Amino acid sequence: MTDPLESAARPTHSRRSLLTGGIKLAAGAAVLGGGSLLAASPAYAAVPDSPKFYLPGAGGNPVLRQTLHQPNWAMQSFAYDSVNENIYFAQHKVGSDTGDLWLSKTDLFGKVLSTMAIHGFGHGSSMGVETAGAGNSPYIWIESHSVNDAGTRIARFRWVDDGTLETTSSSIYNRTPTVSSFAHSPRPAIDTHYDRVLFRYHSGSATRPWRIAVFTLADAVAGRLSDGYRLTERAIPTNQELGLTDADSFQGITSCGRYAYLIFGGPNRSSYLVTLDLNDTGSSYVEKFLTNAGESLPGREAQGIAIWRLNGAPRLAFGYSSKITSTEPDTFESSVFYKSEFSA
Repeated sequence: MTDPLESAARPTHSRRSLLTGGIKLAAGAAVLGGGSLLAASPAYAAVPDSPKFYLPGAGGNPVLRQTLHQPNWAMQSFAYDSVNENIYFAQHKVGSDTGDLWLSKTDLFGKVLSTMAIHGFGHGSSMGVETAGAGNSPYIWIESHSVNDAGTRIARFRWVDDGTLETTSSSIYNRTPTVSSFAHSPRPAIDTHYDRVLFRYHSGSATRPWRIAVFTLADAVAGRLSDGYRLTERAIPTNQELGLTDADSFQGITSCGRYAYLIFGGPNRSSYLVTLDLNDTGSSYVEKFLTNAGESLPGREAQGIAIWRLNGAPRLAFGYSSKITSTEPDTFESSVFYKSEFSA
């Protein structure tokens, strides 16, 4: 499903802009930040070097065609609480513009354990999970305060089994970035291996509008999200610069150390994984990889990417929504694949 601000806000982009083994791989509008891209701002440091995932490398498929809490709502994103061995999924109702989402807490194989209903938050196109320790409910990071089904802020709130949450709740912490290049449409992701938070957001630029800024988890939790606290910031290449078409929709972002990883692909279309160096700039990218993971899934559509830690090692997990059209309404299923190898 398409994040509604992607097409309106991206004139040069697309329309929307474990276990080892198992099935083998086939190989979005409030302005809160102010300022312009040319405004002076404090310098920031480079992200230290780290290993880079080898995108053609080996992996697995721990979640295969699982039905989440609401079978007629499509998965949009997911994230891991690796300490407690849970995955959290966000689902959105097809065709709805209310910003209502279902969140499902599952085991590592996608079996639903509990849920939350969150009302008026947005499309759910990216999320993060901040682990609060063994046996404790984590904090969810996700877009909130929806306008026409697109979140305008970032909410941080504690997970409550079978809970319901409104955007007016006093339990929500506003963690919207305030860097000078921020215009609207923030989306979060958490690097659970290096304890950092990445925000993807629209800068207001017409030529290369989408940017990412990275903060330490400690600063982001404390709300220190201005220029002086960012570890790094850079533009995301446009679809044209990545050699993709307008139909190759942006479907998620995460980071692990020095590198950000993006997933692209529309319904029943090719799917691509893209690596960016967080210390680089502009149109640059490290790698674009055409993945055939889940290519036999009916109505396959890329949806979400996240870091999963197992036995202390990070994995790059990426997801797909699939659709059964013989039911009325359509039934949606969720699958998750991963990459576990690093480049030499």
